[in-house]
Amino acid sequence: MLNPNYIVGFVDGEGCFCVSLNRKNQQIPEVRLIFEIELREDDLDILKSIQLALRCGNIYYLKYDRYAKWRPHVKYKVSNFTDISQKIIPFFRKYPLQAKKRLSFEKFCKVAEIIETKEHLTAGGIERINNILHGDSLDALDAHVQWGATEIT
Repeated sequence: MLNPNYIVGFVDGEGCFCVSLNRKNQQIPEVRLIFEIELREDDLDILKSIQLALRCGNIYYLKYDRYAKWRPHVKYKVSNFTDISQKIIPFFRKYPLQAKKRLSFEKFCKVAEIIETKEHLTAGGIERINNILHGDSLDALDAHVQWGATEIT
């Protein structure tokens, strides 16, 4: 069994906490939470170990035909809300993320609370979710632009 701190470090570097809003011709978009890690297929064993440790999710094989030089990938994905709320979120609350991925996780948890109360089925809930996801206008820039950056020694 993998050390939980190893999993945390791995997810800090390679994981993704995603909030998906899909309109599908509806007034109120469908809101989904997705936790995933995508790697080259030669790292399949580590994804299987993480899946075993977290006790949920599925692994998918991905082939990028349009990118001839890319090797096939594998993706560990958890999208079942019960698994996310009862396994993924409690795990990362017990073993906190240490890098900037922690901020994505915090937003992910706030949206999970909105889904838990069914508020995501209302226009007001969708507005709250959008504010959580896009409220900090610098979020989109901070990965690409460092205004006034100074060297850290």
